[in-house]
Amino acid sequence: MKKILGTVAIAALLSGPPQFASAEEVATVRINQAFQSLLYLSLYVANDAGFFDEEGLDVKVTTGGGGSQAWSAVLGGSAEYSIHDPVFPTISREQGGPGIVVGTICNAETIYALAKKPDIKLTTNFEELLSKGYKISTQPQPDSGWARLTYLAQKLNIKAGDSTYTNVQVPIGSEMASVFAGQTDIGLSYPPVVELAEEQGLHVTFSFTAASRPYLFSSLNTTQDFIEKNPETHQKVMNAFEKASQYIYRYPEEAVKIAVKEFPDLDEKIVRKAVERMISELAYPEHVFAEYNAFTANQKLHQFVGTIKQPATAEEGLNNTAALAAYQSLGRISWDASRPISKTVTQ
Repeated sequence: MKKILGTVAIAALLSGPPQFASAEEVATVRINQAFQSLLYLSLYVANDAGFFDEEGLDVKVTTGGGGSQAWSAVLGGSAEYSIHDPVFPTISREQGGPGIVVGTICNAETIYALAKKPDIKLTTNFEELLSKGYKISTQPQPDSGWARLTYLAQKLNIKAGDSTYTNVQVPIGSEMASVFAGQTDIGLSYPPVVELAEEQGLHVTFSFTAASRPYLFSSLNTTQDFIEKNPETHQKVMNAFEKASQYIYRYPEEAVKIAVKEFPDLDEKIVRKAVERMISELAYPEHVFAEYNAFTANQKLHQFVGTIKQPATAEEGLNNTAALAAYQSLGRISWDASRPISKTVTQ
């Protein structure tokens, strides 16, 4: 979570709205993802199983290195769409720029609490974990792990202290290391770090996926200007994502195969476990349209953290028109068989 867009994005805003080609001129659709992430599986399924091709789209996927950078690619005109936390279009509009969320990529905040001590058991009652004096490691404020921990504690009216819990903020990526070293009792992290930690002896004690629902964690984003100038292209993009979303649940084994190909440097067993966990918890969307309540929950959390001044309403920040049209026109898709993996985003 970041409070600024970065110099590239600000420069783009100052230079005016990005100029996009008309629908007839668009031969290639460019999508910039924040990271190569298992959270973005519907993007890889849409690409690898040929749904973009089926819609007549030549899609090029690039990686920004963060949400700010991915959104900056849209503002700067080097991408038509971006994938990241839906807060960045809101930040853009607060700074006088464009930005709209057009679909969901991840439906829940896929954060898990892991422990090493066997007496810290799996629970569905987060208040239980907060009331036993545990030290809990998170990413530094205002990142997602810290934000979700602090937000839930506030809702439960539990203040940090020796008799309740202590939040230990550690460098990003070292949350599990602090648990292994005995510096903290519980660490918060995401797939596939969760599955890697489980292989090394930690166990899940709480899932924030269910606790945060409904919550729009990762979204597909563009500008209203692009939609208005390229309605047919935009509809085709949303059709492809709708097909991919449904395909994940119709053929979960094929979704796993695509994930394995997209993450060749990870152990196949780890990738499989992570994807199967997120499917079982409905973290991946069954359809591409974003729920109003999920969008609103995201905005309220970001206001709490201080990323934005005011949460955007769904009417201000969400355009579901093409996503709903894709669902209504395609209905519940029935494939006779799974599709071959024609290509991958990872080169």
